[in-house]
Amino acid sequence: MNITVFFILLSAFAALSGLVTEGVKNLISDRANFSYNLLALIAALIVGSAGTAVYYRMTGVSFTADHVIHMILMGLASGLTSMVGFDKVKQTVEQITTKKG
Repeated sequence: MNITVFFILLSAFAALSGLVTEGVKNLISDRANFSYNLLALIAALIVGSAGTAVYYRMTGVSFTADHVIHMILMGLASGLTSMVGFDKVKQTVEQITTKKG
């Protein structure tokens, strides 16, 4: 995967992650007790990793340990790009690290 393909896939996965997140947000009934930033990160991990796996399968790339790591990193990268801005990323990290009791 060269840098051009990486950025094309990253842009597509970030846009798709945003759409998936909005769709899931509309399906959730308990809106008061749910972190939408965490939902966006989970959706982006799934979309980015699965999308990269599909790309690898369609181009005939074998699934080695390095490629699985690339799939996970693409999921994280699409999560960061779908949550536009540093404030959203900071808020997500705070929501994950603080416990509500």
